[in-house]
Amino acid sequence: MIRINLLPYRKERRQQEVIQHLSYVAAVVVVAILIIIGLNTYISGVLSDLQAEKAHLQQQNAKLSKKIGELTGLDKLRSDVESKLALIDRLQEGRFETLNALHEVAKLIPENVWFLSAVDRGGQLQYTGFAESNKAVANFMRNLDKSLLFEHISLQVIQRQIINDMPVRSFKLTLDRVVEKKSNKKGKK
Repeated sequence: MIRINLLPYRKERRQQEVIQHLSYVAAVVVVAILIIIGLNTYISGVLSDLQAEKAHLQQQNAKLSKKIGELTGLDKLRSDVESKLALIDRLQEGRFETLNALHEVAKLIPENVWFLSAVDRGGQLQYTGFAESNKAVANFMRNLDKSLLFEHISLQVIQRQIINDMPVRSFKLTLDRVVEKKSNKKGKK
């Protein structure tokens, strides 16, 4: 036998299709909301991590800035120390020059010559004193001329004087100390 369905099946089918479509739309909306919430949570976590890293980097930057300031101070201190060491080296180089010059003069001075004063102006020496005669002063100057430590020996003044009823010659002479060549020291360094 033939069956005839008199129920409005199309209407029911449409309703089922509408409900099915609405459930799909609702599922898509729920999935989209879940995706948005998940992305928001992930981005918030990344953002908080970046903010924590930024704070950590700012702390490190502050520490490093402080150390850079200390290093700048150390550079200034180092340059001061180097300049002081250079000054000490220059003083060390010249500390025995006067002593050697006085020692050499003490070896070369005749017995009949006496000093009143000795002045050292860097490389130039000036001696004033008394001698028994002009010949004694001349002998002293010849001895100085033979020395390798002195050059440009010049008699400034020689005068006859009477001291304690004895005739003496007062004199003033200048000479230059020979400067050692520093090229040997530079070559050794």
